[in-house]
Amino acid sequence: MNQSATPQSKTTAEYLAFLAKFSSLQLSTIGKKGGPESSYAPFVIDHNNNFYIYVSALARHTGNMQNDGRVGIMLIEAEAEAENIFARKRVTFECDAEAVDRETEVWRGIMLLFDQLAAELMETLRRLTDFQLLRLRPKSGLFVKGFGKAYQISGARMDELSHVNPRK
Repeated sequence: MNQSATPQSKTTAEYLAFLAKFSSLQLSTIGKKGGPESSYAPFVIDHNNNFYIYVSALARHTGNMQNDGRVGIMLIEAEAEAENIFARKRVTFECDAEAVDRETEVWRGIMLLFDQLAAELMETLRRLTDFQLLRLRPKSGLFVKGFGKAYQISGARMDELSHVNPRK
């Protein structure tokens, strides 16, 4: 057995721990003229590994997601923490965005998670009627933890990893 091989369970645990380190994500949306637009938003995650963002309708990325529900998200290791600038640890997901209706059971549960992130600010943001809760449902993902260490992410809870082997 190859001693340098990382057991799959260790990689999955590393992936889940990496996700847990973040409170904001990078967004890639499709603009009105079909071009890419980048932004970011604070987020919370549910037990099924769906991402939720609470965003203003005044933000371009919100309109982009309402017009075209496709969105890419990325969580990336800080440059200062990276062993190699060319191989920063990162997770990317291709997602579908959908609005979550206000004052539903799901909305209230997710807002409690946002309260843990920024309680005082959330008290104010909840009162702003232009803010809306969007669920970003991952369809597929990729966890990259170094050169030759890329893992396709799949499964109902986005917690099944398989090594990407370009030689196959």
